[in-house]
Amino acid sequence: MKMKSIKRILAVAALGSSLTVAANASAADWNYVGGGFYDFSDTGFYLEGSTFIADRLVLNAEIGDTYDTVFRGGLSFLTDLSLGQAPVFVSGGYSDYSFDDGIYFGAGVTLAIDEGVNTKFELLHDTAGDGFMRFRSGITFAISDKLNLAGSYSLNNRRFSNELRLGVQYKF
Repeated sequence: MKMKSIKRILAVAALGSSLTVAANASAADWNYVGGGFYDFSDTGFYLEGSTFIADRLVLNAEIGDTYDTVFRGGLSFLTDLSLGQAPVFVSGGYSDYSFDDGIYFGAGVTLAIDEGVNTKFELLHDTAGDGFMRFRSGITFAISDKLNLAGSYSLNNRRFSNELRLGVQYKF
């Protein structure tokens, strides 16, 4: 069996064992497709999406195409925990970079600043490329009931470049 196949099996097993209890959240905040400008050591574009697949379980995927193509796909579980008014979620999944692949896992919070303005903060560990930490902060501004302007910035440690995204999201 190839090493890449073993890593994928381990990723699915680790993801399944890392999920815990979750809280209610607005489906509109997690059901969307989006895309836009992406900068990760080179500029390009990204596509992303997420959707509820169970009561508190969200499937998400993203692909960024720059000099290196990045793919991440996984699950987020919305917990009953919160930090003040910010609900906590845990995440895990598979990551594939042009040069290596791995699994990621971590946690984050979402917070509504105002009607139509939402933020998201998450801290993830990714095992690809000998491992690195990623702190991502993002914000969305509602243009209409279905359309958001979105932006995020990820601070990555070790030799990984930081990530910038500017784009739009269509909520369904």
